[in-house]
Amino acid sequence: MEEYIKFVFHSLSQRKIRTFLTLLGMIIGVAVIIAMVSIGKGMDASIKEQLEKMGGDKITILPAGATMFGGGPPKEYVPFTVKELEEIKRIPGVKNAVPYLMRSAVVKFRGEEKEIYIAGGTRKGYDIFQAFYTVKEGRIFRDDETNAVVLGYRVWKDEFENEIRVGDTIEIQGKKFRVVGLLEEIGNRGDDATIYLPLKTAQKLFNAENEIHMIIVVTRSEDMVREVAKKIEDRLEKFRRVKDFEVITSEEMAKQVSQVTSTITFVLGGIASVSLIVGGIIIMNTMLMNVLERTREIGIMKATGASNKWILGIFLLETCVLCLIGGGMGISFGYLISKIIEKIGQYYIGGAFRTLIDIKLVSLTSIFSIFVGIISGAYPAYKASKLDPVEALRYE
Repeated sequence: MEEYIKFVFHSLSQRKIRTFLTLLGMIIGVAVIIAMVSIGKGMDASIKEQLEKMGGDKITILPAGATMFGGGPPKEYVPFTVKELEEIKRIPGVKNAVPYLMRSAVVKFRGEEKEIYIAGGTRKGYDIFQAFYTVKEGRIFRDDETNAVVLGYRVWKDEFENEIRVGDTIEIQGKKFRVVGLLEEIGNRGDDATIYLPLKTAQKLFNAENEIHMIIVVTRSEDMVREVAKKIEDRLEKFRRVKDFEVITSEEMAKQVSQVTSTITFVLGGIASVSLIVGGIIIMNTMLMNVLERTREIGIMKATGASNKWILGIFLLETCVLCLIGGGMGISFGYLISKIIEKIGQYYIGGAFRTLIDIKLVSLTSIFSIFVGIISGAYPAYKASKLDPVEALRYE
């Protein structure tokens, strides 16, 4: 085996530029797979982490087609009412039901104007989700305050030219509000780019008294979640006479997220695999050229006693060496690229965005790259082993 390896490395070193270009094709292929798949796996992990913080005892009631990760309700939508909220609270198994109102509005600060999402909620609601909302400076508003706001991380940090501090005044829909609290980064852009204020104040600000756009229900135990969710759905449908809403448990949300992220990961991996297949074609082309250029050399080896099996092994080993070196370097470059993507994603999307490279991804990519390489090198190696020694010696 040592003789084989020495021969292979000597052969590859004799054709440095071609070897380098062949390696480059494999490196790019592996690096793209690692980087692309790590995006999908990272998305899945970060969203599941956020859902775990939310807790398994929660039920989210939303307008049909809406999302709880920032933004407001659809345009064509009849909001929930206080009466419906109170009815939900009376359902057996419901421990708490907290309402939210969501709108976008023009916000002014020191002469700058930006359109920002506004979320009206209750102090109880923010206490329930204290695992999400960590106050960096100041405090959370009280329900009876009429001019107090709490700012999401990106609002006070990045939205305006000057950072907003506790005690500053901002203007929303022409009304002045005092900043009483600044939040730490949550990790998703929707929540981090939102301004929070008391529900009644938000309803009055938008002339939306009695309107509710989202309700979060806390059940008495996780075991009751499905049963309570079904009761809520039946009760609301009876009240509204139409099912223009969604009742989603944390478990259902996790399943939906898993399906979406798995699809994204599969698609990204499939697209990236094309680049590795291209790398395999480059290897095949290189090995075929090697066979052609070394025809006379192969003839000499056969004339001096080299068997077909030995010739086949030499060329397959060359392919494997190219795959192993290219795959190893590709994994390293893929890791680097994925971390660059992570930094860019965290800046534009939020701190929760991350890429994830685990041992399973590295192992599968390595196996796939070696498989592609061996398949690509098999035909050139077979062709080399079957050369007639007499014809090979005549080759010029």
